[in-house]
Amino acid sequence: MCLILASASLRRRELLSRITSDFIVVPSLGAEPASGDARERVLKGACAKAHAVSIDHQGVIIAADTLVVVDEVVLGKPESRDDARRMLEALSGREHSVFTGLCVLSTTSGEERSAVERTFVQFRDLEADEIEAYIQSGEPDDKAGGYAIQGRAALFVERIRGDYFNVMGLPLCRLGLLLREVGVRV
Repeated sequence: MCLILASASLRRRELLSRITSDFIVVPSLGAEPASGDARERVLKGACAKAHAVSIDHQGVIIAADTLVVVDEVVLGKPESRDDARRMLEALSGREHSVFTGLCVLSTTSGEERSAVERTFVQFRDLEADEIEAYIQSGEPDDKAGGYAIQGRAALFVERIRGDYFNVMGLPLCRLGLLLREVGVRV
């Protein structure tokens, strides 16, 4: 059975390759919901991506959507450097949540499994020049919450509670369980 990663994310591709090399990548054009709470948004987003890919592809489709939340404010991907700065300032010295919605859809059996993973991340206090240097690196671009834990932002993280890979955008443990539920062993 063909495994399909419905994502253009290099991070998700890298993470999936840690558990299997037997997959193809088909970026999804599924819409990411702009309203609702974070759990609802990431779940709907992941399922929309999986279903969009299922129109033209057969196999077991894996889709994910990730958001960062601090004080019940959802931080998606920054739209500008000013937006990235605002996000990083909001995260400085604070604990926030990273939510990833997962959807696994088997086009042959019609089975669909989905879940939301939540990880808590504590940032240390960030200085303005650190934030500016990080923004100038370009790393915040296209990252939920404006940071990549596996990159330079590792210097900002005091602790995490939960799945580290979730913060990168693909909670591997939860994904493995969902794949098993649709009959796929990796």
